[in-house]
Amino acid sequence: MITKDINFKSVLDKFISVSDLGRGQASKVIQSVDDHKNQFIVIKNNKPAAIIMSIEEYKELMEAKENLELLLIAAKRTSGLKNDEMIEFDEVLNELGVSKEELEKNKDSVEID
Repeated sequence: MITKDINFKSVLDKFISVSDLGRGQASKVIQSVDDHKNQFIVIKNNKPAAIIMSIEEYKELMEAKENLELLLIAAKRTSGLKNDEMIEFDEVLNELGVSKEELEKNKDSVEID
């Protein structure tokens, strides 16, 4: 049974109502997020309304979302390609006169939109 592996108290501690935030709990919640990377679900009218998480976690989540979107675009664009229409990555690098080491060294200095 799944319930034996779940600590319900720790799950319930992650829920906070909008009312509680308005009654001075916001500072405590923000401190917990900042210090321990805790996340909270904000409840409004007995329904989940928002998430409170650290900026670092939010940035990681947004980057993962962007990477997934790019992967889906790439998969869609290449779904109809045949093997004889493709060029090996190493062949492209050779034609351009670029090494994998150069790519790795410069990967953070290039931004792709």
